[in-house]
Amino acid sequence: MQSTVDCVPCYIKQVISTLRTAGIEEREYYSIINDLFPTIAELDPSKTPAENTSLVLFEAYRLMGQEDPFRDAKAASNQLARTFLPALERIISFSEDPLFTALKTSVAGNVIDMGINPNFDVGESISQELDRGFQRNDMETFRKLLNKGGPLVVIGDNSGEVFFDYMLMANLRNFTEELFYVVKGGPILNDATMDDVEDTGIPLLANVLSTGNNYLGVIPEISSTDFCSVMESANMVLAKGQANYETLEGTSFAGDKTFFMLQAKCSVIATHLGVDLGDSVLVRNKMR
Repeated sequence: MQSTVDCVPCYIKQVISTLRTAGIEEREYYSIINDLFPTIAELDPSKTPAENTSLVLFEAYRLMGQEDPFRDAKAASNQLARTFLPALERIISFSEDPLFTALKTSVAGNVIDMGINPNFDVGESISQELDRGFQRNDMETFRKLLNKGGPLVVIGDNSGEVFFDYMLMANLRNFTEELFYVVKGGPILNDATMDDVEDTGIPLLANVLSTGNNYLGVIPEISSTDFCSVMESANMVLAKGQANYETLEGTSFAGDKTFFMLQAKCSVIATHLGVDLGDSVLVRNKMR
């Protein structure tokens, strides 16, 4: 999907969230934000919101002199999410539909997105997601393709959320022995990297690899050969979060074997999906 003028305030919002998380003094905000406007002015609106946001954040990181402003925050969110594992295991194991419940709890973990919503409540998110279904739901098609087996790729999203994904991966492991989990090749916002996944248990269930870069979402043209090869050979792909939807939706790279699972956290995405703000969806990719 292409960027819109409504994405511009979000670029700034992400930067402000980064500055606060990094502990930058507020009096420096205006100077840094002002220095970002030339970068914003040169953005290509035909590019996805995720790609343009990445370019703005790269420049913000340079101006701040920090490579990973969310390092401590990511560690804290991982520690918090770990405490929910026993409860998640009970919820899923006693569910009448463990697969569906594992998917829904994984979406609940997606609330841990400090770039968009720094004031998240994980417990409340779990309760809300379990009380309602997907507002767009391709679950039946998802099950049919999943039951065929073959290589399955899960493209992760945020730190913290990776512990919720562990429970999902444990469930998906029942359908295939060729399971892959994808993270970022470097730090950006609180997106999951190799370091975040090490202690989750996911490496015991799946082959973990990175996109080969630290752009938000997936930019095929600059992604690693290994990642692209895995995507090509996959029978099925589950891409989590807004940025993966923004960059892969409608593309031949994703194909119709890809399903997107996310919560619509901004009006642009909600409108594009045809749902209300805050709604969760599980939708199959449709080729343009």
